[in-house]
Amino acid sequence: MENYDLLLEEIKGTVGKISDLYDLAYTQYASIVDEVLAGRLTTEKQIEQILDGILDFGDDLRFLELSKKLCRHIYYQYPQLVGDYVHMFRATFMEKEDADGDGDD
Repeated sequence: MENYDLLLEEIKGTVGKISDLYDLAYTQYASIVDEVLAGRLTTEKQIEQILDGILDFGDDLRFLELSKKLCRHIYYQYPQLVGDYVHMFRATFMEKEDADGDGDD
């Protein structure tokens, strides 16, 4: 029983560290998205790299909202990039939900 409690505490610690990393990543990506919205980052390559990074955290609703904000801002300038991102997001996260029976389909 003592080993179980120790293992459980280790898992809780690991989950806490992962949560802290997600929080840090969100803070950093939110700042970068603000740079795009302010017009300081404008190249397609830069924005593509930002979206790729945000996609890594797509299972967190904060990052989904952040990506929506960014995509709405850049849509008329880079519609293909936005379309590719949406397709990749759906393929990565929504199809997985559908396979689990948690999706809308």
